[in-house]
Amino acid sequence: MTFSVDEFGEEYKFRIGKVGYEHCPPSKGPVSRVRPNNAWHFVLFGRGTVITADGKMYKINRGESFLLYQDEYYSYYPDPQDPWTYVWVELTGDNLEAMFRQCGFTKEKFHKSLNEFDSYVELLKSMKDSFDESDVQQMRTCAYLILIMSRCIEEEREGKVDFKIIRKRRQMRDILTYMNNNFNLPLTNEEIAAENGLATRTLTALFAEMLQMTPVQYLNAYRIAISCERFQITDMTVAEVAKWSGFDDVKYFSRVFRKEKGMSPQEYKKTKPNEDAFAWVKKKEAEVMGSK
Repeated sequence: MTFSVDEFGEEYKFRIGKVGYEHCPPSKGPVSRVRPNNAWHFVLFGRGTVITADGKMYKINRGESFLLYQDEYYSYYPDPQDPWTYVWVELTGDNLEAMFRQCGFTKEKFHKSLNEFDSYVELLKSMKDSFDESDVQQMRTCAYLILIMSRCIEEEREGKVDFKIIRKRRQMRDILTYMNNNFNLPLTNEEIAAENGLATRTLTALFAEMLQMTPVQYLNAYRIAISCERFQITDMTVAEVAKWSGFDDVKYFSRVFRKEKGMSPQEYKKTKPNEDAFAWVKKKEAEVMGSK
């Protein structure tokens, strides 16, 4: 089965011939030959050596990837003291050199370190485990390979992907999803933190960094958005809307509402402004994901 990826006007077609996992014994001798296909290796443990046709020798360590190009001569072997273990994938297809260039490889620069290598490991294991000769499994294997390629391309385009920021954004997104789904519960910082596997101090620091506000401020603003929607589409009373939105105290609800909307709940209920009640929420969530 052949798969194609069309990106910015360039089409890459590839077929996975084989995916393998090898833990090389210390005594394994060099493999020396002209490659019949492209073989992309990811070193999970240990280290080894690759020698190119011009006699240049390269030491390859854990967390590095090396690409042996089709029709090129290489000799490679494990370190006898710390032999490498790697996942490898054989590829054939059209315009592959251009695709490999996007990932940061050329025939002259055929190896590179992968930033945050542990984030690749699960994808590599899944790619290896999903491979067999059936069309469906080929599709699944290619999907994992495309995810791996996308990470390599991100690193090349941005110089170095800040995975710490990516993790924080995902973590913040999950926290906001939890809060949005449970807005009508009496949530506390401690409960929100515990439900998301965080210390309370870490939660408040994350909100300050990512949203420049506290969890309580966000929760109140989201509840006000919910209440505005209720006023727009129902005839519920102010007290009913307050309770629906997660406020037990109507007076406190009115104070928060006026602070957020510049008018009382009664005024809003009467005028029913034609607005997107969740515009503010969408803006904040866009900021979290880095698309502001």
